[in-house]
Amino acid sequence: MIKFIKTNIVPYLLYAVYRLYMLTVRYVEPPLPKEIKKSKRYIVAHFHQDELVLVRTRINSNFFVMTSTSTDGEMMTRFLRLLGYHCVRGSSTRGGEKALLEMIRTLKASNLNAVIAVDGPKGPIYKVKEGVLVLAKQTGYPILPVGIKISRYFQVQKSWNKMIIPKPFSRVEIKFGPVLDLPSDIKNDKITESANKLESILRKLKGL
Repeated sequence: MIKFIKTNIVPYLLYAVYRLYMLTVRYVEPPLPKEIKKSKRYIVAHFHQDELVLVRTRINSNFFVMTSTSTDGEMMTRFLRLLGYHCVRGSSTRGGEKALLEMIRTLKASNLNAVIAVDGPKGPIYKVKEGVLVLAKQTGYPILPVGIKISRYFQVQKSWNKMIIPKPFSRVEIKFGPVLDLPSDIKNDKITESANKLESILRKLKGL
């Protein structure tokens, strides 16, 4: 019964509440960097903590996101699909490699972009994992690091990612970091180096 409620009722309630709640929040987003406008296809990289805030910025757009294979992941998948996202099921702990391969295949065959919470699904918080770099290498898509600055917010201290939720009538400023391009022949040690560079950029966007 709990699984049924989570997957068949909660996503619709969450969708309705989220759409109404976010109408009270003001978003300010800069123009896309010229490298992204030129490429037209790209990967948004952000910390898991900012996920709920950033979901609104890509509603009814052409973005793929990876979601967990768990019951909570099914709930989130249905919620995101209601918002117009495309989803691939998997994570770094369950079915991650298969999901990453499926995302690579899908991106190559479509006009879709991708958005990745780089330290998900279970952390450690603010630690970039290499999946996003592999995705960039295999697709040729540049990576756009994205952070946020919120005037007033709640924070869920008990969650591993210390999730941030804007307070009503707050202001959210979207911030872009330097675009990262990975050559298709990049070596494994350079992928690790690029992951560290991306982590440094995202930390700087958050003021860490």
